Amino acid sequence: MKRALMPALAAMALVLSLTGCAATDNSSVSRPGQPLVLTGVQLPALVGKAPGRIVAFRHTRRDDTPRWTQIPVQIDERKVVPFGTQPPDNRTPGVTGTVYGHGGGGPAAVQYVDPNTFVGPDDDPAFDGNDELVFMVSDSGGKPRPEDPQTPPGVVAGSGVAVQMDDPQRDGQHAWVYLFVSNGSLDPSAGKDYVDYDFELTSGDYKTTYRRSQGRNPETSRVVTDQYRIDFSDRWFEDSWQVRAGDASGVDLLDGHKNQFAIDFCGRSNATFADAEGAFVANIDGPVRAIRSYVGANSGPRTQRTHKMYRDRETIVTNLRVHAIPGVMDFIDYSAAASGMVYRSSTRPSGVRVNGAPDPISTEPASWEVVNGPQGAVFTRSVFSTSVAGLDDRTSWFYRDQVDPPEEQCWGDDSFYAASGNEITGGIPNTDPAVGPAATVTGTRTVHFSPPFDDGTRLVAAARALAADLAQPLRVTVSRHQP
Repeated sequence: MKRALMPALAAMALVLSLTGCAATDNSSVSRPGQPLVLTGVQLPALVGKAPGRIVAFRHTRRDDTPRWTQIPVQIDERKVVPFGTQPPDNRTPGVTGTVYGHGGGGPAAVQYVDPNTFVGPDDDPAFDGNDELVFMVSDSGGKPRPEDPQTPPGVVAGSGVAVQMDDPQRDGQHAWVYLFVSNGSLDPSAGKDYVDYDFELTSGDYKTTYRRSQGRNPETSRVVTDQYRIDFSDRWFEDSWQVRAGDASGVDLLDGHKNQFAIDFCGRSNATFADAEGAFVANIDGPVRAIRSYVGANSGPRTQRTHKMYRDRETIVTNLRVHAIPGVMDFIDYSAAASGMVYRSSTRPSGVRVNGAPDPISTEPASWEVVNGPQGAVFTRSVFSTSVAGLDDRTSWFYRDQVDPPEEQCWGDDSFYAASGNEITGGIPNTDPAVGPAATVTGTRTVHFSPPFDDGTRLVAAARALAADLAQPLRVTVSRHQP
């Protein structure tokens, strides 16, 4: 297949349902790049099983021949753990039991566990209600017919769990994945590894060298899939994106994922966050996803960001936990290598050229945005969820394409290239449970990487479909698989 056809076909896959097969013989759900995450609470039949023994399969039928195929599945263990407090200095050794490895009591939260951080391993090594199981929707299949073999080889008879996925946007689109307990002969990865995450501190081992009281802590960490590469140079410093999908050029498109109180104020930004206290919750490299989670943002020591990296996309969840602040910005600033691309959004689907020259873009928050060119296509969707009444009315959209802006740049290069994202103004009340009654503000940014699109109409259709998929999750039904 010629690479030039790939973007058009990808767009069609996002918009059109599959045809030509019986609805229950094979998957008819089209959700490119989307994972499905289930907790142990949703999978009670598997609670108490060893994570390394839980495996996943899809069932398909081709040329009237039924087939079971193992697919990769990952379990990420979690537990409730207190945050603790930053140590008095960088020489204070850490102790397992809190996020910071120092102090006790105080606020706690469900966290991903990691024996290589001070969170430590799960107190319950079996799959429990807190734990998460994840697989890719694109790996799903159909439902076996009554006359088909009902159990794949290598699993414990009677252990099956059926996960049915129905698309609320498209009537008649269904998919299934079957979970089993292995007899010990199967690896949950199914011999696949969609994501490679290398957490590399310049200083060395995290527990013995990380400066938890006062940064910085330089890194050369990276995530690589067949679709993209992301680099991190410290906590809060995500500063390199390379699209590797299709015939994308692979240049570094990103100046940085940036946060600050206001565009003309650098007193609080990613740079000051990394300079101050901080700690890692977890660094996980699995076959389906990688997880990078950390805390520490100046006077918000419990403010937390968690990156979840899948084969085609990254999901970034930021939990604000800080005293009352005047506002916050969360935006992507591209690098000069993005010059020549076209920026489109739900408020400007016709697009504007990325060239360092200002363009009028609506301040209405965008439900999706995408930059596209020979460098690749990068789709983003950024939303807030909050308990603060009226916060939506004080949220606007920031966009700037300007080589020589009047404002000082807090970090990165000196220019804005298609810099865009949410801006909350007018004050945010306390969100830190250690301070007192706390509101909640959580930002979720989804970044999806794909090959370049030659057709702007198909690109907009694909972006709209991706945004709709994120806004309307699959309906999931879990039942025992009874052979």
